[in-house]
Amino acid sequence: MTPELILDPSAPERADALRARGAEVIGALPGLARVATDAVVRRFSEEEPPPDELAEAAGDLRISAVEVVADGSVVLHLDDSCGEHFLDGYWPAVRLGPTGEVVAVTVES
Repeated sequence: MTPELILDPSAPERADALRARGAEVIGALPGLARVATDAVVRRFSEEEPPPDELAEAAGDLRISAVEVVADGSVVLHLDDSCGEHFLDGYWPAVRLGPTGEVVAVTVES
């Protein structure tokens, strides 16, 4: 599945820069996907999760959309492919700062 690319519509003057940032992120998705799924599991765990739990989430959670925000940050929206991690109609999202660091993990609906 190819993720949808969403560019911040509030910054049309930055469309070229946002598109370039989006292309950069999509090119890095294989590594970023694991960063994102690990961040989701860690956010909702009370202790450091075991490697098999991280691996299971990496297999179940898929990046469905890459949202590029005007400030250069990126939100990776994930789908729960098996329906066992999040209630129907809810999905995790991981915000990456301009330099790629995880700055927030949220659940959206």
